[in-house]
Amino acid sequence: MRRIAAVLVTCLVLTGCAGDWQSEVRLKVSKVEEQPAQPTYAGRTEVWLDLVGELPDDAFDRENFTGRIVEAEEVDGDVEVGDEVVCIAKQRTIGALQTNTVQTDLLRCRKA
Repeated sequence: MRRIAAVLVTCLVLTGCAGDWQSEVRLKVSKVEEQPAQPTYAGRTEVWLDLVGELPDDAFDRENFTGRIVEAEEVDGDVEVGDEVVCIAKQRTIGALQTNTVQTDLLRCRKA
């Protein structure tokens, strides 16, 4: 029984305290970049977003949030440089031994 408890404690320590955070955030379009289609590549349009204001205090990764990129299909409607959008930001911690311990996704963006 002690061995099982020791193994469980070790697993918890190695994986860290994984968790999720989610909130709506306001971002400003800093660049819209089109990557043209090639014979072996369909092409796509990327929208570069910078945070407007501050992330809430309970966000996991507040320092590395600037310069997020989403595909144009993630944004409801057409946007241009200077437009502001509101997105749902989801952050997930994936364990202490991973090289990138916080994964950030932007979803359901719409013009503000």
